[in-house]
Amino acid sequence: MILKKINYVFYLLAFSFFHTDIILSQDAEEFFSRTPPEYNPPGELLGWIDSREYQNLNGKWHYIIDPMNNGLPEESFFGGFPQNKLPSEGLELIEYDFESAKTMEIPGAWNAHEKNLLFYRGPVWFYKNFNHKSSNNNLTHLYIGASNFTTKVFLNGKIVGSYEGGYTSFNFDISEYLVDGNNVLTIHVDNTLSKDSVPTKKTDWWPYGGILGDVLLISTPKQFIQNAYLQLSDLGKRELLFKAQLNLPIIANVNLSIPELNIYEEFLTNDSGFIEQKFNVDDLKLWDTTNPKLYTVIVKSGDDQISDDIGFREIDVIGKKIFLNGNELKLRGISMHSEPIDEEGFAFSRKHFKELLKYAESLNANFVRAAHYPYTRHLSKLCDELGILLWEEIPVYWNINWTNPKTQASAESMLSQLIKRDWNRASIVIWSLGNETPYSTQRMNFMISQKETAISLDSTRLISAALLSGNAEQFRSLVYFLALEGLKHDFVLPEEKAIFRSITDQMKYLYGDQEHFSINIDDPLAEHLDIIAYNEYFGWYYTSFLVDQIGVRESTLRKLMFKIMPSIKIKSQFNKPIHISEFGAGAKLNYPNKGKIWSEEYQNKVYEHQLAMLKNNPQVQGISPWILKDFRSMMRPLANVQDYYNRKGLVDERGRKKQAFNTLANFYAEQW
Repeated sequence: MILKKINYVFYLLAFSFFHTDIILSQDAEEFFSRTPPEYNPPGELLGWIDSREYQNLNGKWHYIIDPMNNGLPEESFFGGFPQNKLPSEGLELIEYDFESAKTMEIPGAWNAHEKNLLFYRGPVWFYKNFNHKSSNNNLTHLYIGASNFTTKVFLNGKIVGSYEGGYTSFNFDISEYLVDGNNVLTIHVDNTLSKDSVPTKKTDWWPYGGILGDVLLISTPKQFIQNAYLQLSDLGKRELLFKAQLNLPIIANVNLSIPELNIYEEFLTNDSGFIEQKFNVDDLKLWDTTNPKLYTVIVKSGDDQISDDIGFREIDVIGKKIFLNGNELKLRGISMHSEPIDEEGFAFSRKHFKELLKYAESLNANFVRAAHYPYTRHLSKLCDELGILLWEEIPVYWNINWTNPKTQASAESMLSQLIKRDWNRASIVIWSLGNETPYSTQRMNFMISQKETAISLDSTRLISAALLSGNAEQFRSLVYFLALEGLKHDFVLPEEKAIFRSITDQMKYLYGDQEHFSINIDDPLAEHLDIIAYNEYFGWYYTSFLVDQIGVRESTLRKLMFKIMPSIKIKSQFNKPIHISEFGAGAKLNYPNKGKIWSEEYQNKVYEHQLAMLKNNPQVQGISPWILKDFRSMMRPLANVQDYYNRKGLVDERGRKKQAFNTLANFYAEQW
């Protein structure tokens, strides 16, 4: 009887393979492609993490490259990497083994770990064994400082959750998944980008993949302080605004103390576990770039206590001026990317940022634009200590999908996570909504919505976005003034002068009454910003844009551009300060063709003329040239010059200074 049943089963199997039109195909489909499981989103972000009790999981992690996503449980019958099954008798077919896989340091980018992974964009699995002793009275949270760009977390073979969005911190409550003793944590990270992602798949920086921030197991009581906010809300009254949120919707006491100021306040939350109060402080010393005063602040509720060093200051704009604590301020800045000095990969540590900020300080800068995405929390904490003002930005970059609700939700999540992590950092004076986004009605709606999100979370900073430079009318005007200048100089060939004469004759009726070329920043988004930030590249990109249209040598246009640059006027009809968020030129250190494109001499000449121009533009109240250090970019393949680096840095990737470094440092020290 048993034999008959076995034969019947084999008959059905054979029949199903050879007669798929009769046997249900659904079973076969499920065999090869499983129904995706549900992945929980992260919990509300934990704040003040450096004061909490935690176990650090940084260090060596095993990894497996999985370009076909075979390891995910939902992909196919090959799925199941999170279980990490190991043969018990040597007869089980298991085609992966984390324990014998290679290792890499976490935090870290896989693109910098292995040469053959430099250009890799796809999924990678990370694996870590750790010991844990659970407590019935505490919760344990997995905190990841940054992970690019889609992250799925598994603990002891069970799904914890997933997070979409790179660069920002997130956390999960993993208490129910932990066991006493050995635990197995597997994390699936995919750095693939698309037209709907934030950022999109085309970026002028390296889309590093990996776990790029600290990995911590944070312990809290079952009732704990989720996050807390303390900032100066009124300079004249010396009034502080305090907000705190408990993890549970209960009425409870929250104690706030600033011992140095002899402040000991007790507040009662509402029934949602939330408190918002204002109070006045006598003898408050303000945080400033010359005296970055920080106070130790302690917040306590029940069995939970958190602390942080916080500075208090006011940043404001009045008309076309910027004020810090009521004193007029010019932003002597530099832009940067999150890449370390003399080291491949992604800057994530205090040590990395300390080295980068040394260069900013030696430029005599008081301001850093952290472009184009959030960096790890260590940068803003260091800027607090050093008295360096900071701009932080999310990667709404170029032309993303403005109409996709999922794209908007992703951008809003990244902005919210960034603000909730860093809202107590005195150094941060600007939240930036994005970079070089082209005008459209959909873009306007998207960006205004992001602004509203930022203001709802924190109203003590300025809002900006780096606007895209130039429009058709402005470039037509630029052509006219270049042609007008071209008629004055002997280095212009006769045939080029003939072209210029024709241009001036045809366009004189439009621009003949104007003495100088001028740019009016009229992007409608500027009306919704506190500071009008503007990227411009006179002396670098603009001339190459115009060559084909005009029909003269690019060398002629570059020489003429230098002639007119000091007299260029930059203004806006909006009564607000202008910040030149980018300008610059590429240069390779010790490039042999001195004075030519890609040479330090040419880059330095661009800086000299740019600085002469900006000094004569009173509405410009800040600058952050592009950029501190040469950085990796897939868009820059030019062999023996760029070699997949954007070469606009004032120092090269090893930290060696180019000529323009001292030009900018001297300008800041003597004239700005």
